[in-house]
Amino acid sequence: MEIGADLAANTNQQNNSRRSGNFPPTLWGCSFASFSFPQTEFESYSRQVEELKENVKDMLMTSKADPVQNIEFINLLCRLGVSYHFDSEIENNLTEIFDDLPNLLEKHDYDLYTLSLLFRVLRQHGFKMPCGECILLLLLLIVCISY
Repeated sequence: MEIGADLAANTNQQNNSRRSGNFPPTLWGCSFASFSFPQTEFESYSRQVEELKENVKDMLMTSKADPVQNIEFINLLCRLGVSYHFDSEIENNLTEIFDDLPNLLEKHDYDLYTLSLLFRVLRQHGFKMPCGECILLLLLLIVCISY
């Protein structure tokens, strides 16, 4: 018991005798600690963001006419990190593309980049695309047919 009390007293003495760092004052001052953003400016920026989101949503809907352009635009939104604003629209577009995929592949002669982009974007959004030998055979068949 006595050892525990001595240890506690020793620790208290060490804490009380701790030296100060004596760091020089910061060059930046405290201006960032007291930063306040005017509410009117915040509301203005919020309105601008909503307008831009509507513009991008319109661009996404107009890109539906061409599946390749639509996939590339969805890929762009994902890579920019803003796709979460348009989750339902992206999901609807990809569902339409996925449902029409056999017809798309038969009607159009897509290059390898487009097919791989289509494959990757659909897989990243949870669509069950064939993998491994199946997709490789499909790609080879498309490449052979195009020559």
